[in-house]
Amino acid sequence: MNNQVGNAQLMQIMNRLKVLNFVRNNPDCSRPQIAEATGLSLPSLTNITTYLLEVGILCENGVESVSRVGRKSVLLRLKADKYDLICVLLKESGVVIARTDMEGTVKETQQLWIEGMSSTVITNRVCDAIVSMVNACEKDRVLGIGVAISGLVLSDSRFIMSSKLKWNSFDIKTRLEDQTGIPVFIDNVSVLKAAWYFSRNFKNSNQNMLFVDLENGIGAVVYQGGSIQRNIIGEIGHTTVEKDGPKCFCGNDGCLEVMCSPQRLLNLYKEEAKNNTSGEENAGKEVKTLAELEERFLAGDVAAKGAIADCGKYLGIGLANLVNLFNPATLVIDTGDFSDCPSIIEEAREELCKRAYVALTQKLPMMKVKETQENVICGTAFDLCDKVFDISSPANIIE
Repeated sequence: MNNQVGNAQLMQIMNRLKVLNFVRNNPDCSRPQIAEATGLSLPSLTNITTYLLEVGILCENGVESVSRVGRKSVLLRLKADKYDLICVLLKESGVVIARTDMEGTVKETQQLWIEGMSSTVITNRVCDAIVSMVNACEKDRVLGIGVAISGLVLSDSRFIMSSKLKWNSFDIKTRLEDQTGIPVFIDNVSVLKAAWYFSRNFKNSNQNMLFVDLENGIGAVVYQGGSIQRNIIGEIGHTTVEKDGPKCFCGNDGCLEVMCSPQRLLNLYKEEAKNNTSGEENAGKEVKTLAELEERFLAGDVAAKGAIADCGKYLGIGLANLVNLFNPATLVIDTGDFSDCPSIIEEAREELCKRAYVALTQKLPMMKVKETQENVICGTAFDLCDKVFDISSPANIIE
């Protein structure tokens, strides 16, 4: 008898989560739409939505706009301000800590400058700031804490390494959970960007798509069947493309991330310019930004052309490897660090078409985007909700 009761309660929770997730991803939907999508009967659905309305996690938002005769269906949506989330973005230059609602709308932010600090000092500062923000909220209002970082993060939120931050470990999860009693999830920033981008632009697509992030290193995320493929960690930046290349922070030589980094691009220009004896007006002059380098490239500067061609070739090799492996229907590139130097993306596109199977590139659209810091915060909130509304999550709040 106890097993039967337990199974019934578990099924009830699963159905509530199923409804909640559908409404969250399809705001302003009607009960008939939910029933059709979830396979639940209308009586069962009515019981579930009544409960979710009573606990205040769903709300009614008008009625459907249709011309048919008869009673119009009430529209439901997530009551996003019922709970808060703490979303943290760790970058090389600083940390952004945001308190948001369940849809990622920012309520307050705090920025910490961390340049030149040790990982221990940074961890202390970040933890203190998060605990202070949590303590300023109502008790039990914060559902979860999400941390976005450029680096290798395994599925159990274990952080392994960030070559951009020069960290080999980052023990913040256990510490924050002990201090706040709130579940903490650490994830790769490229995954969170991709999750938010695809949820906005390809929500109902079952195509196989690839998101390549060129900010703070190089990450690749596979989106297939309407969701991120979490078993593919996407560390394309730490694949070897030049066996005798410069040493990477990860310990290997010639990683893609090193061979086409902004710093190497500027260093290459400096070396090329030293050897430039063509008598050009800018010959030998240093450039400090990729925007300056792009200007010189467009003006026909030989050294700029050489530097961009070199780095673009390696980036193209990396992209070709990804296309040959995953055969995406769409390739999305977040230009990131190279937003001010689009010519390197074009060089990479040409190299990609030379090296990947022709049949895979003939009809392959390559979309260039620039995901903002605000989008990363929204992506972190979106992913956090996925986790706290997952039946298997210890953070699940639905009873």
